[in-house]
Amino acid sequence: MMRFRGGYAALYSAAVCFACTSLLVKLASRYYSGLFVSAARFAIGTLLCLAVLALRYRSIKPAKPGIVAWRGLFGALSMAMTYIAISMTGPGRAALLSNTYPIFVALFGAMFFGERLRLRVFVCIAICTAGAVLVMRDGSGASLAGDLVAIGSAVFAGVGVNLVRRGTKTENPFMLYLSPCLLGLPLFAFVPSGIPAPAATVGAAFLVGVGVMAFLAQAFMALGYESIPAGRGSVVFYFETALTVLLGALFAGERFNLRFGLGLALIIGGLVLNHARAATGPAGGLGALRQDGAGK
Repeated sequence: MMRFRGGYAALYSAAVCFACTSLLVKLASRYYSGLFVSAARFAIGTLLCLAVLALRYRSIKPAKPGIVAWRGLFGALSMAMTYIAISMTGPGRAALLSNTYPIFVALFGAMFFGERLRLRVFVCIAICTAGAVLVMRDGSGASLAGDLVAIGSAVFAGVGVNLVRRGTKTENPFMLYLSPCLLGLPLFAFVPSGIPAPAATVGAAFLVGVGVMAFLAQAFMALGYESIPAGRGSVVFYFETALTVLLGALFAGERFNLRFGLGLALIIGGLVLNHARAATGPAGGLGALRQDGAGK
């Protein structure tokens, strides 16, 4: 039970780090293109992962290269699309749409990874999604292209989270994060004007902050999924959506109104229901999600 609770603590820590990362991406995009911010995040993540693997684990060889490579591909696509969407719209809106990925986690988990879902999982997702829709409908006239990029990010994340869940069986979290970072480095080749010089010390600080916070978020997420099933744990990240919108309203000029409050209430309600189910333990109880093929 303590390990199960520790898994949730790690996932909530990841959600806070992801929310801060989204805000920093928006702030950094005032100085750099969204594509460059994403590429820089991968570069910083690569350096941090290699340092930890060399100093702590003394190895950069994955136990199952196939899972690590596929995790890297889907993770890199999802991460890059999220950052580009944030630069096109705003941290709250983009995070909200990209964080609809629990729907795709559940769907792809059932379709491709042998997971069985109970009704209560869908109830939690439905409540949180209703809250997310209330937050999204802010009447801001945000970019439709940015919205579609964010939704595409959610689709790729649905596969990536399932792969993270399975990868934690044999890999450490830093190996799992290194793979998308390495596969994301070619984005530098597509930055329109090459690698830009720092526009200002503040802009460079935001850029470094993006890389560091994203690194911490990914590490916490992988640690959390060691004991929490992917479908259930992904519901936690609706909290990230609410927090990102709040940070965007406070620091990035995004709109904040009563609909956000109502949406936040629904999101918290869904999280409470998720934890009420989780109290019976990770492998049993009403609405449990079984990992029939988690190690395959």
